[in-house]
Amino acid sequence: MAVVAAMVLALAACGGEETNGLQDASAAEVGTRSVEALNSADSVHVVGTAQDPSAEGSTRYDLVLSGSSARGTMTSGSVVTEIVKVADDTYTKGSRAYYESIGEGDAADLLADRWVRLPAEDAEQYRLFTIEGFAMAIGEYVAALDGKVTTEDVAGRRAVAAGSAEGTRLWAANTGDPVPLRLDMLDGEQGRMEFSDYGTKVSITAPAGAVDLASLS
Repeated sequence: MAVVAAMVLALAACGGEETNGLQDASAAEVGTRSVEALNSADSVHVVGTAQDPSAEGSTRYDLVLSGSSARGTMTSGSVVTEIVKVADDTYTKGSRAYYESIGEGDAADLLADRWVRLPAEDAEQYRLFTIEGFAMAIGEYVAALDGKVTTEDVAGRRAVAAGSAEGTRLWAANTGDPVPLRLDMLDGEQGRMEFSDYGTKVSITAPAGAVDLASLS
């Protein structure tokens, strides 16, 4: 009986995991604290969609961020682009379909399915692919959070949710660091971000044998 009682107490303790107090915060504070927590994270896995202003439909991204580095993919329609960013150096790898989609079909013979190092002006479009960059980007959305803060579960994790009149909705962790777990931008019309695997040890290095586009110009 003593063993059973100990097990019950242990289970109760797990169920009563201490919160970080976010459930008592204002919506504005939920936004501020979650952005600060993301900015302080060592690493994070981000999966999301965003409306592509240059084309009909959306772009899906699947990225691992660590400091000022990132790796992952961007998918627009059936076209997939692989990306590695190591500090100020950005590398991409695309298929022939990718180069044709951006009007560079003549380059496909040389560059299709090969890693290329982008010149600074081309790498600029990936400048926010860092933890600091994502924190800054979501900060613009969550700045308008107001109204009621509710408690929910996100992917099995205790969370709080806060929204804005414009339709943005943020879910942030209610235990441990108050990191963002999910963000719907303007009722999802501008996309959604899902955040997971905070603090996982990752190694992001430059791909070997990359073609330096700056040297070809």
